[in-house]
This record gives sequence, C-alpha cells and structure tokens, in this order.
Amino acid sequence: MTIAAEPLTVTVESDSGSMVDAQALLVGPAGRVRADDDFVFFNAPQHRSGAVRVASARRRAVVEVDPRRVESTIDRIVLSISVDHDVRARGTRFRVSIDRRGSELAIYCDDWPAGITALMVGEFYRRGDAWKFRAIGQGWDTGVAGLAEHFGVAIDDPGPSHQPESDRRRAAEQPRNPAPPTPPRGDARPANWYPDTQQPGLLRWWDSRGWTDRTRPNFSGQPSTCPRCGGELKDRLLGGTPICKQCRGPINQLMDEWVSRARDVLDAHGPHGPDWDDLWARLRFEMIPEEVGYSALRKVALRYLERVVAFAFADGAIEQSELDHFTRAVAALHIPPGKQIDELCGRMQRGRMLTRLRDGDLPRATAHSVHLDSDELLHLQAPVRRVRQRANGPRVDEGQLLVTNKKLRFVGPTSGTEVAWSKVTSISIERNSVIVAATTAAGGGVYTAHDPEYVAAVLEGTLRVSKRLVLVPGMRDSRSIPQHVRNAVWQRDGARCTQCGASEYLEFDHVIPFSRGGATSVNNLQILCRACNQAKGARL
Repeated sequence: MTIAAEPLTVTVESDSGSMVDAQALLVGPAGRVRADDDFVFFNAPQHRSGAVRVASARRRAVVEVDPRRVESTIDRIVLSISVDHDVRARGTRFRVSIDRRGSELAIYCDDWPAGITALMVGEFYRRGDAWKFRAIGQGWDTGVAGLAEHFGVAIDDPGPSHQPESDRRRAAEQPRNPAPPTPPRGDARPANWYPDTQQPGLLRWWDSRGWTDRTRPNFSGQPSTCPRCGGELKDRLLGGTPICKQCRGPINQLMDEWVSRARDVLDAHGPHGPDWDDLWARLRFEMIPEEVGYSALRKVALRYLERVVAFAFADGAIEQSELDHFTRAVAALHIPPGKQIDELCGRMQRGRMLTRLRDGDLPRATAHSVHLDSDELLHLQAPVRRVRQRANGPRVDEGQLLVTNKKLRFVGPTSGTEVAWSKVTSISIERNSVIVAATTAAGGGVYTAHDPEYVAAVLEGTLRVSKRLVLVPGMRDSRSIPQHVRNAVWQRDGARCTQCGASEYLEFDHVIPFSRGGATSVNNLQILCRACNQAKGARL
C-alpha cells in the first residue's frame, strides 16, 4: 500500500489481557539500525529527527510517523508491539489501523502467536521517492530484547521476556554495553564468537551448546582493522561491508560454497530449521556479517519465493496459512523492497483476497442511481460490456452489473435483465471474460470488465452463499495438484516457463485443459508464465 508523505498514526490494539507497548526501529540499507538511538520505545519514545514517536495506554499502543522527516539514510521503519507475559490463549488477536488526518486508510487483524512476547506487525519502506506499508507477522519469544538485537541494537541484558512490566522498564533504563556479553554455560544463545573472560584479548567460540577450545584474536576495539585477521580495511564485500585485501579472496570463495548450500536448504526445508541455523553459524564462525549473506542470497531467495508462490497458486486458491508462510519467508530472508518482491507480495495478497471472496466473505457496496429492495444487500456494482450471441452476430451492450444477495442484474441504457441465483449454474473466466451460465436464456451471458478476476470471485462467492454450498477445507476439486506432483513438474521444467523460458510469475497449467478432460498428472502439467498462460487461453 502506497503512503502519502503526510503525518500518519498507527494504532495497535490487543485483547491479550496484558499492557501493550509499541516500538519502532529506523533501519538502514543493511537491515540494521545505524545506532542504538534508532530504536524508539517506552524509555526513548521519540526519535531525534522527530519522524517517529510511540505511546502506550493499557491494551492500546500508538505510533506516530511523519515520512517527511525521515532521514535519507533510513530505508525502513519497522513497527512492533510487545506484552508483559506469554500470550498462550487461543483466539487472542491484535488489530492494526493506519489513519491520516482522522481518515482510516487501512485495517488488518490477525491472531497473536502463542508464546510470543514481541511481534513485528508491519513496516513502512521506501520505493523510489514514495513510501509504502506492508503487514508482517514475525515474532520473538525473547521479548523486546530479542527484537532489538535482531536489528543490531546492543542490549546489556536481554533477560527473560516474562518479567513484570515495572522490572522490564527499569532494566531497559540501564546503560547499554556495545560489546557482546559472554554467555554462561547452559545458555541457549546462538553459536558465535564471544570475549573470553579468562583471556581478554581473545574471542572464544560458543557452539550454542557449550564452549569449545577454538579461539581467535579480538580486534573489535579497532575501527579500521579487519575483525578476521587484523589487517587494514580497504576493500568492500557485498552489502558494502569493509574488508581487508587478504580476506577478500577466501571470503568470496567461501560465499560461493555457502550460497550453493543455502539453495539446497531452502529447497528442502525453507528458511528455518537446524540446517538453516547451521548456515548462519558458519558465517559467524568465519566472522562474515549477516548482511553479506543476505546480499549474496538475494537471487536464490527470490527464486525460492517464486517457487512458494507458484506452489500456492497450484490449486487456484490462497489460504491464510499459505499467505502467512510466504510472509514469514520474506521476513526471514531479509529481502529489501523492489519490483519483483513487491509483485510477489501483491500476487499473494490479491490471491488471498480473491479466495476469501469465493469463500463467501463478500464486500458491501453502496448503490448508485439504482433501486434495490429493502432486504437486498449490494455486493458489487461495476461497469461491464455484455456480449450476447445472436443469429446475425454478437451484440455488445454497455451497462452496469449489479450483484446482490438476491439477484444478478444487468442494467443498460435502454434495457436490462435480472436472474435469481437459484437459476445460475456456474461462474467461470475465459479469455479474460466472465461467463455466467444459467438455466434461462435471459440470465446467462459473457461480461467483459476492467478486473474480471475480481468480478468472477464476487459472483462465485455470492452464488455459493445463496446455494448454501459447504466447502470441505483443503478439498476444493480434482484440479487441486498434490504436492509430490508439483515438485516433479517444477524440477522437470527447471523452474522456468516451457514456452519462453521466463523465471518470474510462474503458474501450473494443464496441457489438455481440465474442463476438456485433462488429467491432473505430471505428464499433463507444465510450467508457464502468466503471459504465455493467458496467450494459450486466448487460443483455446
């Protein structure tokens, strides 16, 4: 969603039963804060630039954002909320609303994940000269400390996230120590190099389970010195990270191997699990910053997300769990805003919206220049062109399509038709037109519209509600493609369109259409990009 460069108010409410605090992190191009004061929270409620301010009152938190004041070196403003205790009860939800000058621009609600005490709910990000907003649902069970450290804020003592609010606030007021703390035995912190308490000039490797005998010199206190070997910093790696000439070659070679391994892990498990954690532990062991890994992984990550989207659309519907999985993957891969990722996010969000419409979650519209019965609810009023086949050729009429809970109406300049939903048999899309089949000649027709997918989804949802159709979750129809079939087709076609070789906007297509008896099998499926798929549909 594009945001105008005007002051905005983001309000987050929760029914968790705990006080809700708001936080904001002003993040640079590397995905981390520039300094600790880029973290805006209850103990530092306003950023020095005046661009962000936070406030909390019981179960309601408010973040005020003025995009005009955001410094040019800031790429994103991450918004999060936290509670005092674990949210364990099912059904606990949070609600986010964005207002501009008292006018509500957007609202979204979601479930609060069990056990999570700090939750990233969304972010404002730059796209060229404009600002955009997207919803996120990534959480931490380590509270505000885990959230802050993820973005590079130095926390003196992360502590348990279950502290009472007064203790947690007092702890946040303590001075921050920029050096990483030394984890005691039994600590569950990630594998990394930490200062050796027995030998201050050394770092010792902690493998997430215990101390090892591996040590290396500690060069962290010398700004112009390479942290790996102590050489002079002159070159730069991916992401702009300074590095010395001696380390550049070995790191580049290691990164080639690391990216290849990361590709295999993503294809097998996605961006989570022990193998994924081991990948990043390898970088930390080599003292390679994480932003270098994310920069090197960008193409592989986008390829993986293309696969996630194509698999999700294989059955023609996007469930909330699929959208959540995609959103978590985007956050975990730290992909910056750009045309390709914005298109993928837009496709998933639109697919989810169309699925909800088809499942009966219908909009409410206000009628313009038409009369409705007192008990009639209008779901859609859209300009269309109706095409009807006559003996002397097709006849095209311009008019309005009205979709209500009782009837489907077409209203033209001089005439119109209407049909009850009981007489409509099916809704489909062919050649970018909406096909309405009915048991009466006056009720059916072919309609061309500006957004035929949206029109068809509202029609299908209204038809299902009116006929009280019950859909079994996960069992839509025999066009649903099993996971093992999707994997086989994806690997066989090399994750590219079989017509033009494109690697973006990919879809699963039946070679012989399902409507003409084609099977949902490996031999009758192929990968096509959206353009080639639509061109094929126009030829059938």
